[in-house]
Amino acid sequence: MPRGARTPDEGATASATRLPRGPHALTRAQVISSQRGRLLVAMAELVGRHGYAATSVANVLELAGVSRRAFYQHFENKQACFLATYDAIATEGRREITRAYEAAANPADGAQLAVGKLFERAVDNPGGVRLVLVEAGVVGQAGIERRERLMSEYESLLRDMLGLPAGQGTVPNPILRGIVGGFNGVLYAHLRGDRMERLLELTPDLVTWATSYNPAPQSIMRLLKKPTNGRRPSPRLLGGRAPGTLALNAVGDLTGPRRGLARGKRGTVSRSLVVHSQRERILDAVANIAAEEGYVALTVEGIAERAAVSLQAFYEHFTGKDDAFLVAYELGHAKSLSTVERAFAAQPDWRLGVREGIAALLDFLASEPAFAHIALVDALSATRSTAERATAAAGAYAEMLIPGAELADDLPLPATVTLEAVAGGLYELCLTYALQGQLEQLPELLPRAAYFALAPFIGAKQAGQIATAKRAA
Repeated sequence: MPRGARTPDEGATASATRLPRGPHALTRAQVISSQRGRLLVAMAELVGRHGYAATSVANVLELAGVSRRAFYQHFENKQACFLATYDAIATEGRREITRAYEAAANPADGAQLAVGKLFERAVDNPGGVRLVLVEAGVVGQAGIERRERLMSEYESLLRDMLGLPAGQGTVPNPILRGIVGGFNGVLYAHLRGDRMERLLELTPDLVTWATSYNPAPQSIMRLLKKPTNGRRPSPRLLGGRAPGTLALNAVGDLTGPRRGLARGKRGTVSRSLVVHSQRERILDAVANIAAEEGYVALTVEGIAERAAVSLQAFYEHFTGKDDAFLVAYELGHAKSLSTVERAFAAQPDWRLGVREGIAALLDFLASEPAFAHIALVDALSATRSTAERATAAAGAYAEMLIPGAELADDLPLPATVTLEAVAGGLYELCLTYALQGQLEQLPELLPRAAYFALAPFIGAKQAGQIATAKRAA
């Protein structure tokens, strides 16, 4: 994937230094090319370091040593510069990884070389990992479309190696997308944990993990040929458990204007109830605004207005928007995790527990779309604290698989790597639905997602049986 900002465009330089003033040997075309290249370098470095939301055009100009007038000769706005940077990094990465894959004598060797090249590029520029995998979703629909296209292209590289068919729908092949997500998850976990230098050592293990899904049993092959959006499942629950729907009214409607407690009731209800109501409305407002407009659109004033509370009341509960966002995330995550843990513990067999835990997670996210969006899309890019929590949270769900790692004497690769990869894959599957506005469809993923989680631990055949077995009503 991304090598980063080293050579994002023809004429780019490795450092963002200003061209010398006065006469020089560069033609006008070379000057223009160098300006554009330096702007792309600066955008890549700043977004990789601080994130898209915290990067301004002024920051880019300062680092690139380019005038504001020159910037707007190349790009309409910050978003256009970001998208050009993304395109340049993605194109270079795709070209190098594809070349490595195609140069091999067989698909298995090609996979080793391609994954090795992917990790080599990530080690060379970890900031590019963040730009390509995380920040594209923050930019909006144009960034989402680019990310989706890149993920699909990497799926195509894997398809030859694994022999898994491409279907139709939101996710044409959930197993392939999960494997790509597993690589992404391992990359991001090592990036967050300052372990990038260890990535290259993991190449053989991760190729072994990826090939554990092949050959897939016929029950799974039949599933993979079916569209993932063939019908519209109805979530079992209607929300009310996570920020975004905490203050559902009697008919389950949050679409109308928000209101505080009725005036006539203020003198008859306890102060504790007033405080509880305010806090729920604030957390709902945080989740819904972020889900609708992105974390960057959150302001204390906007939250207070949506929640129908005063600014003073807001600050009685939270120190600022970052604090409120983190609390909203933590509360939703705690509710989700407890739901998953209960579903897992209710099963006599850990393998069935994994399937039912995944079912509970998919149902929860489908019934809590605002929280699901902030947990899957916004948390990784909002603040450093939320990014760390989101990364840790993915691992918490994967802990359901620990009994499998302990029981599998012949597990072909380290359990830690397997857990990271499976967690990353499940996250990527859910993220794809969130980015495409298809969260209501998530429960349809259950058999495919259960197979994806179980196969590395119990083998493809047994995982297929568990994943497709009839569930209790």
